[in-house]
Amino acid sequence: MIPVNFNNVKIKIKNIIEHKNLKLRDIGEFGWINRVRSRVLQGRSGILAGIGDDSAWIKSQGSLLITCDLLIENVHFLKDIHPPRLLGRKALSVNLSDIAAMSGIPQYALVAIGFPQDTELEYADELMEGFLEVAVEHKVELIGGDTTASEKLCLSITVFGKPAHKKPVLRSGAKPGDDIWVTGTLGDASLGFELLKKSQTGELDLSDFHHSSLLVKHFDPDPRVEAGIMLGKIANSMIDLSDGLISDLGHILEESGKKTTVKAEVYLDKLPISKDFKEYFKGNPLDDENGLSLVLTGGEDYELLFTAKQSSRSKILEFSRKLDLPISRVGRIKKGKKAEVILRDEKARKVKHPRLKFEHFPSQERQMT
Repeated sequence: MIPVNFNNVKIKIKNIIEHKNLKLRDIGEFGWINRVRSRVLQGRSGILAGIGDDSAWIKSQGSLLITCDLLIENVHFLKDIHPPRLLGRKALSVNLSDIAAMSGIPQYALVAIGFPQDTELEYADELMEGFLEVAVEHKVELIGGDTTASEKLCLSITVFGKPAHKKPVLRSGAKPGDDIWVTGTLGDASLGFELLKKSQTGELDLSDFHHSSLLVKHFDPDPRVEAGIMLGKIANSMIDLSDGLISDLGHILEESGKKTTVKAEVYLDKLPISKDFKEYFKGNPLDDENGLSLVLTGGEDYELLFTAKQSSRSKILEFSRKLDLPISRVGRIKKGKKAEVILRDEKARKVKHPRLKFEHFPSQERQMT
């Protein structure tokens, strides 16, 4: 495993040493829940009853944002390689990314975890340590959840939040003439996951691999909550990049085309690609079939993809400087006969879509190809 420095908030876990050889079954479901409850930060005025009752009781005014995400072993992460603390961080972060995409402020979280029977207590504690680190960083309070035995490790997180502005930003607001923008860089997380899988089959020795930033993007994505809040008054539509740019931009087109059908043109030479990603492919990764596929369809970037009026360009670049976060203009929304994403190279020539890297439920036709 490559040593990676993570400058995150540290939360001490009590009694780790004396419980090092225990397994979860040694203290039972409720024993572990009480361990979690003892270190959850509490005190938000809106909570009337948190962990300890059949349901959380929250005093709420105005509208709520609610999201839920599921992480499953061997589908979204490799348990033997993904450090439990970083897995806990990721489990909450990917949900915060959904709230960010609505220009929301996250507030509360529920966590449901299926643990294999032989899970060590130390592993479960470290996983929750990472979860609570991210909760502290974004002022999110854990208010309950559930645990159960499972053949594989799986985590289901639900997050509640509120719109940062009068209304949240939806996927359905893209208009002809809008610019298409994306935060951060594309493809790093999916390449990192691919490298981890290759290390398991012996195709790659991670000790000889120096591009740790690619692994970090898979292990510990950074939810763009602050960026989402800033963009709330500018973006006409927004989505977080969990399934890849082509798929997620397609969702915006579908939702925005209920009255007037819209299409998108994406300029490949404008796509933000990290230095490490480029170096791995020894030049221009978009000339490589796998590189192009990872950038456009790999998924799990958890960046923000949004559209905005052309008149907002200077303001968006100002946000980019304030956040110290790249925000790149990668295309344009246009009227169309059908909702489609058109790829164009630097000479404006149409480029064929790459093969999807991953689908949860591929159609029979795609399974056969």
